[in-house]
Amino acid sequence: MNAEISIGKFFRELRNERKETLHQVAVGTDIDSPLLSKIERGERLPTSEQLKKLSVYYGVPEEELRVKHTAEKILKEYGANETTYDAIQLVNEQLTNYAKNNK
Repeated sequence: MNAEISIGKFFRELRNERKETLHQVAVGTDIDSPLLSKIERGERLPTSEQLKKLSVYYGVPEEELRVKHTAEKILKEYGANETTYDAIQLVNEQLTNYAKNNK
């Protein structure tokens, strides 16, 4: 998945590539069309359950979507700034230590 595009735009591109309407995706995922539209426009992030349904529907690995979702959630919550960058660096260090200690 292109790291430069939001998860909503990613879903819109997938839908457009498949030449499907929001209604078709709504029926296939049991997520209503207005909510899907908000997700595609970046006005809402999908819930974990919605992410799972979209993963199955589009045949995209759920883990790949969860990574993108988490990154976008962090940026929406904290913004793209020096503090967020430093915090992510700290988390990266902590995760590296965690991985080393749990091999």
